[in-house]
Amino acid sequence: MAKKAAASKGNKANAIRKYKTENPSAGPSAISDALKKQMPGVTPQYVSTILSMDKRKSGATKTGALTVDDLLKTKEFVEQIGSISRAKEALEKLAKLS
Repeated sequence: MAKKAAASKGNKANAIRKYKTENPSAGPSAISDALKKQMPGVTPQYVSTILSMDKRKSGATKTGALTVDDLLKTKEFVEQIGSISRAKEALEKLAKLS
């Protein structure tokens, strides 16, 4: 029984993510209304929870001063790409793509 419930939650979460990708300006209420017909139990609060968890996992909410961990990851990146100047160039090009 528990496995079925977990799979159901995964399907709901994936449906929410897919709808949000296809409709980026849609809010939790609109997403809930659109998915309720297919999946009962998709409330605006549930939608908000899924979207905020995804945001948190992606690091999109990360703000503030750089941490030691951030600097160590940056150092690894610079070592992989070859030099600080190449890293800067890569970041500038990435910024233009975004």
